[in-house]
Amino acid sequence: MKSENLALPFLIICAFALIGCEFLRPSVKSSQGVANEQYFTQNVKPVLEQNCLRCHNAKFRTAGLNLSNRASAFMASPGTKPLISPGKPQDSLLLDAVSRSGVHAKLMPKLDVSLTQDEIGMLREWIQDGAPWPTGLSGELRPKHNPENP
Repeated sequence: MKSENLALPFLIICAFALIGCEFLRPSVKSSQGVANEQYFTQNVKPVLEQNCLRCHNAKFRTAGLNLSNRASAFMASPGTKPLISPGKPQDSLLLDAVSRSGVHAKLMPKLDVSLTQDEIGMLREWIQDGAPWPTGLSGELRPKHNPENP
């Protein structure tokens, strides 16, 4: 009889433990989201701002491309492969252009200085990881002066 009396409290404790685990799960996702946002802001954003935004921004939109925010950067281009294909760097026109080895007719940036292999690798890794791009101010890009590109 005593074991029957303990079963109900045990079940209640287990139920609360499971509910607690469900509340913890979003925080795990949130920490991954924070890491993705940090990777973007510390690695990807500076590369795009210093090498791409000079021509591909909201004001100029060279070749119809605006990289100043996520919405415009992920817009589909009819008749071509996507500029950024999350999870598929091999299908991303951005990597073809900046690596100067793809079939893209206009290799970028159109300056004497190319992106370094490290910069291209960061972009490739970012796209491979799903191309996370934060919303809000941290996801807004503005052209920055690159001393190597006068």
